[in-house]
Amino acid sequence: MQIHSRSALAAALAALCLPGFALAQDATPATRVSAQIFVNASQLDRDGVTTDDEGLAMELKRTFITLDHRFNEHWSAQVTTDVQWLRNSDPTDVWVRHAYLQRSFGNGSWLRLGNAPTPWIQAESQREGYRYVDPGLIARTKMGTPADYGVHGQYRHGDFVYAASVVTGGGFQKPRLGNRADVEARVGWTPAKGVELAAGGYRGTRAQDAGSRPREHTAQRWNVMASWVGERSRVGAQYFRAEDWTRITKPGSDDQRGWSAWASYQFAPQYAVFTRHDETRMSLDIDPRTRERYDQIGVEWKPNKHLRLAMVGKRVQQQTAKKKQESHEAGLWAQIAF
Repeated sequence: MQIHSRSALAAALAALCLPGFALAQDATPATRVSAQIFVNASQLDRDGVTTDDEGLAMELKRTFITLDHRFNEHWSAQVTTDVQWLRNSDPTDVWVRHAYLQRSFGNGSWLRLGNAPTPWIQAESQREGYRYVDPGLIARTKMGTPADYGVHGQYRHGDFVYAASVVTGGGFQKPRLGNRADVEARVGWTPAKGVELAAGGYRGTRAQDAGSRPREHTAQRWNVMASWVGERSRVGAQYFRAEDWTRITKPGSDDQRGWSAWASYQFAPQYAVFTRHDETRMSLDIDPRTRERYDQIGVEWKPNKHLRLAMVGKRVQQQTAKKKQESHEAGLWAQIAF
């Protein structure tokens, strides 16, 4: 299925019907500025090798500054900037993570035009609840991008929520256009309080077929997730299967697989424990011995609504046809929000 960017944008403009601007006086305009900072200080060690990023260091993983403006009860806009400063590296450029216009239809239904969150990764982070420690499975393994330029929609009806995006495929960090648009979709079902069963998928060329670069394959990814979020606990698991995610302009097909499981428990108003385990195989056909195991365990303290602190230990085991490598990291992770 080929969906062209110009057609998608035209459809979006039609849906974001211009007569809606006549409602501009229905509600008082309001502007809100907020910020969210992810920072950690940790000791990283890799077995059997010496790398520049080993040792004790501080990282500014993410700094989000968000400007939300509501024109009226139906129309709003958001701009979010993003910067990171990883260990032993210079600060990156400031990225525009989000920049979109939104038309709300009530009951959790909306249409967005611009650079907005994609359906799966945002929901993945919300269900797990510890994004400031590490991204979820799809984002951490770079099997998707958390935001992209295009048309994004969500419709909620009863126990179901449907979300879809028609995007460039290039992501928010390095915007670019391919020869066609990519499509991502997600369906979530809530059969009981706190429970969600979700399925989704992605299809496209990730903007890698721009210009004269030949397209050898079309990348595809399928996801399923089951999770429960209670007053004190979170439990969940997800699985993905992908084809040719890294082979779009390269000959030879290759598949990817991965799964993740997580749990947390708030044993006191300010304290919680959490854990997570991921396993991925990123080259089932070309190098089937390639695999990674990721483990995380931590204790969190929330002294107030603006600060979350966690003592965390991580272990990553990586194997390829040529070598095995294991790394360990331990330290303090924090989320600051205001």
